[in-house]
Amino acid sequence: MKAFFAIVALTFRNAVRSHIFQLLLALLLICVIVIPVSVSVGKLDDLIRVSLLYSLWAVSIILTLSSLWLGCYLMSFDIDSYQIHMVVSKPVSRITIWLGKWAGINFINIILLLLSGIVIYGIVMIRYNAASEEGLLSDRVTARQNAQSEKERIRSQVLVGRRSFMPRKQDPDAAADFAVKNQLAKLREQGKQPADSEILKIREELRSQIDKLPIEVQPGKAYRWVFENIPADLNDAGLKLRYRPYLGKVATEDQRESHIQWAVYVPHTAQDGTSGLYPVSLTNGPEAHFTGIFHEKSLPPGVITAEGMVLIETANFDRMGGKHYYQQADGPKLLVPVCSFEMNYLRAMLVMMIQLLLLSGLACAFGGFLTMPTAVFMVVSYLLFGSLSMILTDESFFTANIWDHAGKFLASVLLMIVIPLQQFDVTDLLSNGELIEFSLIGELFGKYFLLRGVPLFLLGMFFYWRREMGAAVRK
Repeated sequence: MKAFFAIVALTFRNAVRSHIFQLLLALLLICVIVIPVSVSVGKLDDLIRVSLLYSLWAVSIILTLSSLWLGCYLMSFDIDSYQIHMVVSKPVSRITIWLGKWAGINFINIILLLLSGIVIYGIVMIRYNAASEEGLLSDRVTARQNAQSEKERIRSQVLVGRRSFMPRKQDPDAAADFAVKNQLAKLREQGKQPADSEILKIREELRSQIDKLPIEVQPGKAYRWVFENIPADLNDAGLKLRYRPYLGKVATEDQRESHIQWAVYVPHTAQDGTSGLYPVSLTNGPEAHFTGIFHEKSLPPGVITAEGMVLIETANFDRMGGKHYYQQADGPKLLVPVCSFEMNYLRAMLVMMIQLLLLSGLACAFGGFLTMPTAVFMVVSYLLFGSLSMILTDESFFTANIWDHAGKFLASVLLMIVIPLQQFDVTDLLSNGELIEFSLIGELFGKYFLLRGVPLFLLGMFFYWRREMGAAVRK
């Protein structure tokens, strides 16, 4: 173990002396300090979300580059500069050398990540408290009350860790029939009458993309969402309904105020012993909502049925006859508080640590038997294959021709061996107050670090152990 810790210390010193590392460190400090301070948006909750999202994303990118550079540089530099010849001549195994360098790189990364995380958290909380106190110290009673309610709202919606429950997915056949009916109505309005074969093709294409199509609510109509497998002990846990309606089209532009009414069906037992569900409105009649942004409503207690179901209904009362759309990825979803923001923040740091452990291991694996430029190229190519494969398997990039089927199949095969880095991005969850589940962390660690990363680490160790160091001597 003495040799192992000596290699860790030597790796740390060599990394700190690297000019590229010093440049990345300077960029990290700029991103950590400047981004949270320079962000300026209208609302306090948006300020917190954007500060967290941009600063943590920037830190992740810089530490990713640092891990790749250090792993490839330090492994190949020792061989090219002949320093490794003095080490391997002593009773130290090459496996110990490899593990020592990997641990040294991660020692640096974890220190930088923790320092960055502490600074970002501190700056965000200082800005949050300063903005809140400014309103609370106002001379007007109304301003103080608004500031206090805004502070409580942000604490309950953003600076928190909430578990989310998504509604039951649509039946693909029924949804496809409904989408085809609307499509045919539009074509007939244009004076077109497609043949039966064309209708079947349209239906097949719509069915393959049904999970990506938004839910459409016609003016004067209602739509019901069903949530299943909700634990009964959450009846009094303060369930929230989070949703984002769009008007006319799923886009951020050309949105305006529209009227929507929400209701939840509450279990009820009558005096004669019969039980059923009766609707309870969440608003006093149709309520004005600005479309294109997220809204939240508190649910009354006792809305979960004995079967673990919650039924939510929305009605479109737009006064200009506009259609409402809801993206399935947005929800609506049910949210329940599970932990504090600080605990959720630590979970985000843990995910970023796992990512850095994985990246530094890949860099050391390739850098141990390849020249530095080749090692960097191999690692970057491997990660790009992972990201592109993830994109190609996304249904929004998929239609129904043979080449798309072939591309999707090839990408699915590649995803069995490559690592898509976007799976480690949890900044959206953190900035929206959604819980980073331990099951997600366990899946990332097991699926990508253990099952895909560790075999590549072992393969890199084997090639490093078998490498002929004399071949590195230049004539």
